[in-house]
Amino acid sequence: MPVYRLFLTCLLALLVQNSVAQSGYGFLPNEYREALAAGTRTLTGKPGPNYWINHSSYRIRAALNPATRMLEGEATITFDNNSPDTLQSVVLRLYQDQLKPNGIRDFQVADSLLTEGVNLYYVRLDGEEINLNDTKGGNPGYRRYNAPPPAVRRYGTNIFLQLPKALAPGGTLSVEVAWSFQVPKAMNMRMGAYGEKTFFVAYWYPQIAVYDDISGWDEYNYTGTTEMYNDFNDYDVELLMPNDMMAWATGVWQNPAEVLQDGPLSRWQAALKSDSVIRVVTEQDLENNSVLKEAKNLSWKYTATSVPDFAFALSDHYLWDAASVEVEPGRRVLIQAAYPPDANLYDRAAEAARMSVKDLSTGILSWPFPFPSVTVFNSSDYGGMEFPMIVNDGRVRDFADLVDLTYHEIAHTYFPFYMGINEKKYAWMDEGWANILPNDLIRRVAPEAREPMWRNAISVQYSAGRESELPLMALSSQTGSGYGTHAYSRPTLAYHFFRDMVGDVAFQKAMQTYIADWHGKHPVPYDFFHEMNASTGRNFDWFWKPWFFEVHAPDLALTGPVIAGKKVKLTVTNVGNLPLPVELKFTYADGTSVNYHFDASVWEKGNTTFSFKEKLPLAPVKIELGSEIIPDAHLEDNVFPATK
Repeated sequence: MPVYRLFLTCLLALLVQNSVAQSGYGFLPNEYREALAAGTRTLTGKPGPNYWINHSSYRIRAALNPATRMLEGEATITFDNNSPDTLQSVVLRLYQDQLKPNGIRDFQVADSLLTEGVNLYYVRLDGEEINLNDTKGGNPGYRRYNAPPPAVRRYGTNIFLQLPKALAPGGTLSVEVAWSFQVPKAMNMRMGAYGEKTFFVAYWYPQIAVYDDISGWDEYNYTGTTEMYNDFNDYDVELLMPNDMMAWATGVWQNPAEVLQDGPLSRWQAALKSDSVIRVVTEQDLENNSVLKEAKNLSWKYTATSVPDFAFALSDHYLWDAASVEVEPGRRVLIQAAYPPDANLYDRAAEAARMSVKDLSTGILSWPFPFPSVTVFNSSDYGGMEFPMIVNDGRVRDFADLVDLTYHEIAHTYFPFYMGINEKKYAWMDEGWANILPNDLIRRVAPEAREPMWRNAISVQYSAGRESELPLMALSSQTGSGYGTHAYSRPTLAYHFFRDMVGDVAFQKAMQTYIADWHGKHPVPYDFFHEMNASTGRNFDWFWKPWFFEVHAPDLALTGPVIAGKKVKLTVTNVGNLPLPVELKFTYADGTSVNYHFDASVWEKGNTTFSFKEKLPLAPVKIELGSEIIPDAHLEDNVFPATK
């Protein structure tokens, strides 16, 4: 072995040992250790000096026929290889292949929703047209047999293409592609045709997959549950649509004066500077046919810079509201809502969106909203789905529900659309934040609503100990029926209890540091853990390990209460070994009560018992352990005297 290679091998071994020694959870995967050695990641949680990320620019022209639901498009993609690697192939995503009859899916799909997937007319790499039928040149299982790969391999929702010429570091690849597919009928909360003249279109264009410093090419298929993982790209999109259909999309609208008649146009322009919601398109406008200009087809042009995806929505009968909000001095964000006239409470959707953007910019995160606009589109009966600058939301029950859903989907602007999180592997890195960030606002504007954290506690409590429960560090694509708790409820509680321990000031500082370091990049969980430790100046590995790397049932027990008049002495036993807050409620004979709260750091030393000794104002007649936001798998040992 050459001396320099021996030196590098020894250096890598030392780095590996050092990283494990400094990580209380005691495990770092090989991919992350190699990234540490390569200098793209660090044990402080900050990107390393050699960190890199690739970039693409998309020029797309597409047309949709509502009658047939057929979308046809052409795109020119410029891909910049910023990696230190010479690339021999490129991976394109063809999301709609998921709905082919033989597509790979996580769940059953009705036959009426199936399509023929993506029809590729041509793919040109640096001007050279690729023979899409050239599947020879190697066994499909070429990795196993160490054989050369096929020139073209289409599997699941990906197509793998050997490059005519290797792409060196710093090189640029031109990809030209033409395609078509049939937009499926409504796919619940994600995308599809919602009736004859309403569409939410996403996962719709051939997209270059991520090539990163952790795994190389992202080869995970889109199978319906886990969502997306994209680089930060630029888009120049022209949508050719029938002249009776309005469009809303990712990005900045470039040609409103070419599309809108004078009345809606002037109101839309006024909304760009208005704190109050303006009705851009009303029912009267629709009845009078005074919304869109006359033309055989209308061209809607949008551009977007440094965003991970592009989606759009269409309708011929929706109402359209707009306002704006200042998120930092001199910069306003356009807020829009599009909804059918009978959508309950959606006439307040722009208001809810405006409050959400304002709170994200000035509340617990206090990070100015990073994109120039956001649109709330109501299409489905339930659920919600986020895309950069546009969300597809379902129906709501009340105003608290509207704020919760609206804020949740808009919060995804930060996680994963600003932070570049890999939802296919670690959905909890964004869904947990989108779950918890709305709560402060909900408590303020809808005080009558139930504490928003209770649903997460119930979910974790119900799933505790079941065979479907997996550690959060298990890949999201592997979680099956446990995905909901895994992606949403358990991380939400972990984040909430972490904030409780460090306090709002330290929590905000740590989150702002994390965002400052990783926006426009691809953080992984270890970056987050290391960043939180470094930013707070405290080692929380004792907390990360049981919450994220292990499976523990939440189970606290009240043991040994001794009441001597006003004096109380008791022990709380952590039966499940999961660090939880301790909440004690003492009720007096007159019906009044007093609460004591201790955050989860009472378990920091690895102890399994916590002792409480206090002289109370009155002699208690009842002691209760826990609260509605602290899950507990066995509630029968949480009350004294015990109830039968």
